[in-house]
Amino acid sequence: MLDTSSIDIDLSAIDHNMAAIRRVVGDRCALCPIVKADAYGLGVARVARRLVAAGAEMLAVYSLRQAIETAAAINASTPVLVLMPVADLPLEDELARLVLAGQLHLVVHDEANLLALEARARALGATIPVHLEIDVGMSRGGALPEEASRILRAMHAGSPLSLRGIFSHFTHSRYDETRTDRQHEMYEGVLDANRRFIPRGVFEHVASTYSLARDTRYHRTMARFGLAWLGYGLDELEATAPCLSRTDLRPVVRWSSSIVQAKRIAAGTGVGYGSRWVAERDSVVGLVPVGYADGYPVPRQPASIGGQCVGVRAPSGGTVFAPVIGAVNMDQITVDLTSFYEGDEHDWIGASVELISNDIDAPNHLARVAAQSGMIVHELLTRINPRIPRIARMVSHNESSLGRPSVSIEVLQQGRRISEGTSTTSAAAG
Repeated sequence: MLDTSSIDIDLSAIDHNMAAIRRVVGDRCALCPIVKADAYGLGVARVARRLVAAGAEMLAVYSLRQAIETAAAINASTPVLVLMPVADLPLEDELARLVLAGQLHLVVHDEANLLALEARARALGATIPVHLEIDVGMSRGGALPEEASRILRAMHAGSPLSLRGIFSHFTHSRYDETRTDRQHEMYEGVLDANRRFIPRGVFEHVASTYSLARDTRYHRTMARFGLAWLGYGLDELEATAPCLSRTDLRPVVRWSSSIVQAKRIAAGTGVGYGSRWVAERDSVVGLVPVGYADGYPVPRQPASIGGQCVGVRAPSGGTVFAPVIGAVNMDQITVDLTSFYEGDEHDWIGASVELISNDIDAPNHLARVAAQSGMIVHELLTRINPRIPRIARMVSHNESSLGRPSVSIEVLQQGRRISEGTSTTSAAAG
């Protein structure tokens, strides 16, 4: 066992989610999936290509380095939007090519940023596509409405920048429709007051995953979303009649390992550092070689210790959900197997373990595991160690999550392509 666990990336789920989002927003609304942080740790090289093939008209990242990596993955076939404030545009070959091809879109965050980008455009002798961000309450980037209006007028008067989009980001779209509407009205107010300064065809985008699902009025002419293409986010949405629900999407991620040791312990025996869990009866304890160094979450509140569980393929067949017991270690966790099998405890060795399930109703669904650990889904996903192999595959959704038949797949890790046998139903190079 060279690798102690693996991350399955369900490419068919990405296709499904993009199709579900397209049905909701319609053909007149462009799709701009966010793939920052290496596509939330899944590998932008494989994910970006899939998203473009599934209908993405633009991709969004945070930094210039991420833009270069993303554009390379898709052969610069689709524009890439860089969300962070950029004042200095290095004249690297990759960036220059993207700028000259009009495939690198930057964001104007304030008047100083506008002047800096205009200076870089003149130095390059090129027109740089830009989007204007309006700050309606997030206070982490973008121009306040009055400054945004001045920027629109200044660009209309003459600029080497080409306005391609105007956007904003809401602060409470997960659970507060009233405040979201108020911020949406602020955004619309800037547009309405400056329509004569805004070129035709400029993208208007305010819809993240939550607002995209909340109501169609936020879709405008482009939706800019992250978690939705991954099949997550809507577990937390508080809305009475969303236009997109959690059951419309399929989780993309499954994290699996195996049992490497099983032992019997007597009642009264403690497990792990500090004996945080003590056996109330003679018990069977299983060892899984995954811990916090791999990104497995450590409960942040003592009351939640013991609330986590993993799915295990039992020796007698079927999947059981075994509680995680004791402290999470750097590279291992322990689970209580006592209630699930009466045979020899060593029969558990080699059993498949599902740390994160791609079943939205499972107790180890990503959103539930994140919540039990005091995290959000974004945080848990991006904390999974990049050394763990990411395996891109097409999955038939009439199969159970554990114990699929073995076929050939391709594992992409650290620039190597290795054919292996594994449990899935069909395969694809990511």
